Amino acid sequence: MKTLLLIVLAGCAVVGLAPAQNRVSVTFTPAGKDPKFEAAADEYRDIWAKEGSRIIDSMERISALKFREKTIKAHTYEGPSFSGRGKAPMRLRSSYAPATKRATIVHELGHRLMGDLVPADTDHHSIIFLFVYDVWVDLWGQAFADEQVTVERARSGSIANYDRLWTEALAMTPAERAGRFKQFLQEHRK
Repeated sequence: MKTLLLIVLAGCAVVGLAPAQNRVSVTFTPAGKDPKFEAAADEYRDIWAKEGSRIIDSMERISALKFREKTIKAHTYEGPSFSGRGKAPMRLRSSYAPATKRATIVHELGHRLMGDLVPADTDHHSIIFLFVYDVWVDLWGQAFADEQVTVERARSGSIANYDRLWTEALAMTPAERAGRFKQFLQEHRK
């Protein structure tokens, strides 16, 4: 029996069943190497080490897109989270609660997953909200997703009207969101 188990495990390694975090690497460092943001960088690192594989798998499965970037840098600091672009690092708020840190990783990676598919005259959030909620539900359940929508609705001072955009996205069923997203991809894929 032990021999069979070893053969199965060796077979998995040969087939290449590597975890997703090996496909997409995210490194979290404090902005400006500021020690006051090191604890937050550690929290984000821990989330990624434990859940990065599941996060990438869920996002790619639900969106039907693949991450083109294989290495992403993220800086922790105290300010609005931002997805960055290309070589520009993501910026992640340090003071978020642990659950919101997980949700924010998905949200910001959602922007990066979309890349340049979203036209300049379209709010990126109106598109990523078509799948981000469903990724949250898939990963951590509906109560988690609903709680994080409440957190995002309360954000002010942003260019995006999160409250309105979440209202529009959640007025649709999961199937309607998926259909709308599929239609968007058909119209905008290059």
